[in-house]
This record gives sequence, C-alpha cells and structure tokens, in this order.
Amino acid sequence: MKNPSVLPLILSLLLAPGMAAAQAAPESPINYDACVALVESDASAALDMAGSLKRRRGDAEAGGVHCEALALMELGRPAEAGDAFFDLAERLLRADDALRSDVYAQAGDAWALGGEFKPAIRAYDNAIARMPESAPFYQGRARVKALAGEWEGAREDAAEALAIDPNFPAAMLIRAAANRTLGYLRAALVDANNAVELNPHNLDALLERGLVHKALGDKASAWADWQAAVKYAKDTGREDDPAALAAAHYLSQ
Repeated sequence: MKNPSVLPLILSLLLAPGMAAAQAAPESPINYDACVALVESDASAALDMAGSLKRRRGDAEAGGVHCEALALMELGRPAEAGDAFFDLAERLLRADDALRSDVYAQAGDAWALGGEFKPAIRAYDNAIARMPESAPFYQGRARVKALAGEWEGAREDAAEALAIDPNFPAAMLIRAAANRTLGYLRAALVDANNAVELNPHNLDALLERGLVHKALGDKASAWADWQAAVKYAKDTGREDDPAALAAAHYLSQ
C-alpha cells in the first residue's frame, strides 16, 4: 500500500462543498494522525477511532474513512478496505488528479488482495483516466489482470507502463510472465534478462527468468537462476520471501 500520509489534514479543502469542515476546535486526542499511528499496533482500536472520526465533518470525516480502510487492511479484510478507499476517492471531488488517483489505486490494490478483480480493475481504470502518463498505474492494473488470469490485458498494460518508463522492472516481469504464459518465450526472455540486468539480486526477477529458461528447455540456466535466488535470500535474511520459497520448490523437483 502507498504511504497513508497521502491524505493530509487539509482534506476539508478538497472535498465537495457539502462536506465543508466545521468550525476549528481544540486539538483532540482522536484525530487522523493518531488513528493512523494506531493501525499497526492495534488495528481494532484504530477501526473504532476511525468510526469516531467518521461521525465528524470535513477533514476529520475523510481522514476517518482513510484510517478505516488502513485498519481493515491490517485486520485482513481487504475487500472491505477496497470499498472504503473507493468511496473516499469518489468523494474527493475537488482533489487534484494525483491525490485522487492514488486513492483509487489503493482501492485497486485492496480489492485485488481480496480476490475482487473486476472492481480492482475498475479502480485502476479511474486512476489511469486521471493520470494517463503514470507508469505505476498501468503496472498496477497489469498486476491485477495477471492475478485474474487476463494475460493479454496484463501484457498490454505492462507494455503501456514500459512505453512511459522503459526501465520499470516490475512491468518487465509482468510482461515476461504474460509472454511466457501466452507462449511467446523469446519475448519473455528479453524482458526477464532486462529485469535481472537492472537488479541482479532481485528475487522475483531471478525466479521469473528461471521459469522462462525452463519453458525454453534450458534446465541448467533455470537451475542457476533459482539457486542464485535462494542464495541471495539466505544472505539477506529473506528465506521466507515468496519468490525464494518458489525457487527452492522448483529446485526440489
């Protein structure tokens, strides 16, 4: 998820006119910053505080919605968090495109984690409509489509991201996986090689290139990539990283 500070306490200036802030009051111990700070240590308490903030108006209400979404994510309720993020993005009628798109992207990420791929794609559609030159939003939508098994769409969105930012490793890996799945193995290898060249110790890049080598029938190169991934993970204390675990699994076969 992106930094929760994406919503500063000036949200009252960004909301629809009907949600204008109430008269200034003395600082309360129940506020957006306190709520966000509580999320990691006690998400249930943060959720309760968010409910209190939502009963207010203006920036406190909007901050409460955002804190609620963050707390729901921490509590393992991503689909509900996606609803909250999306509702907030829809209400930020006077926000600039960058801020509003970022909240839509948070909704997309949350829904994707909850397996709600159609609304996740719709959230990213809204982000891209407002920020069409943002490579991360195309990459985010590509990731959701890949999770949904929509590999043609994932490849197209990854290509859009790379057209904007040619040195975007995450987009390279999605396009590599899409091309590998669709049977375009040589094209997949080009992207996988480029991703590894940009970051030789990236576990996801090594895992994906190993999978491409395996699909091409080059078992020795596949094993070398997976062994490197396992070694780098061990050297950096990341043995539980999903890519490292997957590489170890393939080596055991």
